[in-house]
Amino acid sequence: MNTKVRWAMAVCFSGVLSGAVTGVVSGVVSGVVSGAEAPSVVGGDLVEAGRQSIAVRGGAQVFPPMEYQLAFEERFAGPELNRDLWSTSLRVFGRWGDRYHNDSYLNYLSDEDVLLENGHLRLRAEHRSVEGDNPPGVYDYSSGMVSSHDKFSFQYGYIEIRAKFPGGRGVWPCFWLMPQGHQWPPEFDIAEYYAGRRMMHLGLCHGDFPEINWDSDANEDVDFEGAWNTYGLLWTPGRALWIQNGVVKREAKGSHVPSVPMYVILSNGVSSKIGPSGAPDAQTKFPNYFEVEYVKVWQAPDK
Repeated sequence: MNTKVRWAMAVCFSGVLSGAVTGVVSGVVSGVVSGAEAPSVVGGDLVEAGRQSIAVRGGAQVFPPMEYQLAFEERFAGPELNRDLWSTSLRVFGRWGDRYHNDSYLNYLSDEDVLLENGHLRLRAEHRSVEGDNPPGVYDYSSGMVSSHDKFSFQYGYIEIRAKFPGGRGVWPCFWLMPQGHQWPPEFDIAEYYAGRRMMHLGLCHGDFPEINWDSDANEDVDFEGAWNTYGLLWTPGRALWIQNGVVKREAKGSHVPSVPMYVILSNGVSSKIGPSGAPDAQTKFPNYFEVEYVKVWQAPDK
């Protein structure tokens, strides 16, 4: 069986970046902003104020596009998680419970593993015994996840995080998007790290369940574990670009590119032996942390 299909229920079910902000409806919520950040040119490269450089050299495309305006920003600066923007339970299609995805994972999702420290979101994975109730059972690992389902979604635009990924066999952090309609597919895996292989999966799931297809690639040419990097997706009608540190890593074009509003998921996870990162071994470090400095979404002015 095709590896990507075999992983279909294991891969993070991450969603497509949708642009039109459907967002939080009760007033202006902290973290949702309007207006454009003013870029500046440094040494021939575009560098946006307050951000890591994400320009493409030599006059190529800039991310986000110059005309796009900042529509959403979350910097995790508060002492606690902003519950107006984020939930800590799953709503993805195919889940076995609100706190457990499926048997490709060993971890139970725990609020204790969602930490805000020094202006960063730190999603911890821990090797400890947890007695869960959704679904009931005893789990050998716990981990943290945040999801914007039913609170923030968008259709088309450019989304980016600045993050540092943990490493080790069995480690499975992910930045992904899922449809606000709670169907599956589609799914965008913007940056899904198979740490047991030191490989970043860049994927798009499409089709009509159970007839699903994966349009995926992977790369290994970035220091995912040792450095802070930016990971982004530019999503326009019929086209999607996966970007790392301002460099396009892959492109998907065609009618299979999603056109429905999507919400954001950031998760740390522990892979089982049938998962894409393999089961943890004696060298896997616990606790480990998927660290995120910010989540930003830009959209075209007509959105």
